[in-house]
Amino acid sequence: MVPLYIGSTGGYTGKSLVSMGIGYKLKKDGFIISYMKPVGILPIKVNNILTDNDAWRIYRSLELNDPLSEICPVVLTQELALKSYLKDVKGLLTKVVKSFNLLSKDKDIMLIGGYGSIYTGSFLGLQGIRVIKRLQAKAVIVVKYEGEYIIDYILQARKDLGDRFIGVILNRVTEEYKQSAEEYAVPFLKRKGVAVIGVVPHDSIVGSITVEELNEMLGGKVLCCHHRLGNLVEHFLIGAMQVDKATEYFKRTRNNAVIVGGDRSDIQLSAIESGSICLILTGELYPGEIIISRSEQKDIPIIVVREDTYTIAKKLEKLSIRLRLRDKAKVARGMDLVMQNVDFRLLYEKLGIKIGQ
Repeated sequence: MVPLYIGSTGGYTGKSLVSMGIGYKLKKDGFIISYMKPVGILPIKVNNILTDNDAWRIYRSLELNDPLSEICPVVLTQELALKSYLKDVKGLLTKVVKSFNLLSKDKDIMLIGGYGSIYTGSFLGLQGIRVIKRLQAKAVIVVKYEGEYIIDYILQARKDLGDRFIGVILNRVTEEYKQSAEEYAVPFLKRKGVAVIGVVPHDSIVGSITVEELNEMLGGKVLCCHHRLGNLVEHFLIGAMQVDKATEYFKRTRNNAVIVGGDRSDIQLSAIESGSICLILTGELYPGEIIISRSEQKDIPIIVVREDTYTIAKKLEKLSIRLRLRDKAKVARGMDLVMQNVDFRLLYEKLGIKIGQ
């Protein structure tokens, strides 16, 4: 049995989706696998069992049948966080090891999903590096590539993990950074002896969010076009300019949601006529009948929120960096990206496994 830890040097790098893609390919190639997430930060109850939301969705996606109670042995609830700050909580690593031993029995590969970074979790005694070494796992580091400075983090991770480190996956590489990654980062890392196991491009649809999810996160109220809540929002634009410039601005970006003050009917109408797929009206100000009527004609949902435009924009900036695993179409597309852009021959070589062994 080979334990493989999917970690990172920072949060929100796409570890969950990479875990799903690798797990799916391993199963497809005939390996018997299991999955666990030692520490979960998204508490959810499934059949009265406390687990982690992402771990549960990965468990379902990979069609696993191991005990659900074991896939996330430590769930970071508010109660546990408070307790750990007041005093040392004993036995958490032992709990993780116990679940690992149970789940990994009779398996070829044990996938272990990290939370945060490999440096996260010290206050629980569950720092990623410590978990990797305790479970004697091999580690792949997933980084969101945002320029050459990321290389420093990769080299530090290799140093800290020692022979547990087997390579890196550069994830969510945008067109802006594609040339930098291909011409500088990848050759440099290879020259330094770092195996580049994959270079996965950014995909706007994978990183999108449905209007329904958007409304849930913002705590808003949908005024119209409830049948279009499945629309995928890829970009957020702020409607704070003069109306004569707004139309051109909105047309340049496809599948956008426009954040605009509830009192700016001129900008709202411009966004509707320019093909935006959602309006987010701030300040808890409701639009006039003309705006609602035109939105209904164009099938464009309108969400009204309490906060001001700046506050909502900052919230959405944070939300946009985290992929939600709820939408099956996005997940399927993301898994395809992983399978197409990860060098599984190299990964299997580093893990010391062969198809059909």
